[in-house]
Amino acid sequence: MTASHRLNSLDAFRGLTILGMIIVNNPGDWGTIYPPLQHAEWIGCTPTDLVFPFFLFIMGFSLYLSTTRRKQKGATNSELFAHLAKRSGIIFLIGLILNAFPFNNLAELRIPGVLQRIAIVNFACGILLIYSKRHTRLFLASLILLGYWILLEYIPSPLSLFPTIAYETNWVAWIDQSILGKHTWALMPLMDPEGILSTFPAIASGILGIEMAFLFSKATGSNEKTITLFFIGFILTAAGLAWSPLFPMVKKLWTSSYVLYTTGLASMTLGLFYRIIDHEGKKKYFNLLIAFGLNPLALYVGSELLIMTLWLIPVFGSQNFTFNTWVFKGLCNIGLHPLNASLIWALIYTGFWAGIATILYRKKLIIKL
Repeated sequence: MTASHRLNSLDAFRGLTILGMIIVNNPGDWGTIYPPLQHAEWIGCTPTDLVFPFFLFIMGFSLYLSTTRRKQKGATNSELFAHLAKRSGIIFLIGLILNAFPFNNLAELRIPGVLQRIAIVNFACGILLIYSKRHTRLFLASLILLGYWILLEYIPSPLSLFPTIAYETNWVAWIDQSILGKHTWALMPLMDPEGILSTFPAIASGILGIEMAFLFSKATGSNEKTITLFFIGFILTAAGLAWSPLFPMVKKLWTSSYVLYTTGLASMTLGLFYRIIDHEGKKKYFNLLIAFGLNPLALYVGSELLIMTLWLIPVFGSQNFTFNTWVFKGLCNIGLHPLNASLIWALIYTGFWAGIATILYRKKLIIKL
């Protein structure tokens, strides 16, 4: 495979993560959600906890392929850097705008966020890909994961007399409290789930995505590529599970065991998609996922802006419910269990964006930065 060959499987996998983001971010009622569609409260890893690290893996994988392609076409390091800085900066700014919406509490604007982390990881991984060697990237990823483990598990933070990963008193919390202050997520004011220190192991997730793309590109033939994704993915997953008794999987801390575990699962998932879509040629069964994957940022941002707007407009029924709450209550009133009603609203909302994604796909419109 040449670097210029587009992987439909990668687009479909990216689309799956965006689809997952929209579903889990938009229940009919936040207090009524099936457990697999919720994040683990602290220690553990639910299917929902896989979505974000899967996206960062895909981002690293795609970054390697696109950078390699640009270099083959003669792009200089300066040109690559300019494109990287522009793209990362725009994504970060969009994330800040989403956090600020509806712009009524800018004094306590949350600075971190999902898009902000994506932007930082994209920029850091891009810099490493442009200016460093492979062994440097692998060394840095290893250093981050091991150093993070030692820091959180063996060195007390200024908030505690003993080493701890407890929410209020770990190193991540201390740094967020010291630097971000009130500019954190309102539901986790003492430690932002996309905070400063935990972004470093997230960068390692992106670096591992780059490494998997390198190994995938060097493999010859679809069988070897599939085996590479599955075999190394299995090793990483097993390593993450083996590490977890010593350093538990905590998505909100982005612990090192969580990085290895989720990267391994992402690699094996991509291997499955690659085998079915690119090797066996069954792309037509995955067109919806590919449609989401070709316009991930536009669909994610659009879905976030629309749902936030809907939450602000209480106009339905005698109790002035918002539209989504009105639908949820209506489904409950006709006899549906609240869990099912909440899920159905999430699927209805996701279905709307599936329609938008399909229109863009059929018109061959790709919104790029």
